[in-house]
Amino acid sequence: MDAYYEFTERPLILEACDVVLANCYSFWEDCDMDYSPLYIKDMFQRALRKGIGKNVIISETGWPSQGTNLEGAFPSYENYLKYFMNMQKWHRKTKLKSFHLSSFDESSKGVTEGDVETYWGLWEKDEQLKF
Repeated sequence: MDAYYEFTERPLILEACDVVLANCYSFWEDCDMDYSPLYIKDMFQRALRKGIGKNVIISETGWPSQGTNLEGAFPSYENYLKYFMNMQKWHRKTKLKSFHLSSFDESSKGVTEGDVETYWGLWEKDEQLKF
């Protein structure tokens, strides 16, 4: 399991894999929410092309519901929900397999990657569903 681009830049990793588990985060690549659905599909397609017939699963993805923006990527409840719904629509249409980064917001995170790291969960830290 690694970032999608590691498979494109390091083909030897693929030789050792039966299944490709690619982390795909348009937020961490400064992507505006409006372009995020296309961007995430591009990340997946890059891993799929390099996988040469291997099963590719998005092993981590998501969007933070709050925190500091990263260039053109803005964390917000609205963007979090848009991202989640866009992924669900894509899954239904393509039968794609992927995993959302976190079930719960994790207040213990945020030390190394900034305040957004604590807000990726489907539930808030007090176990309240975000939507």
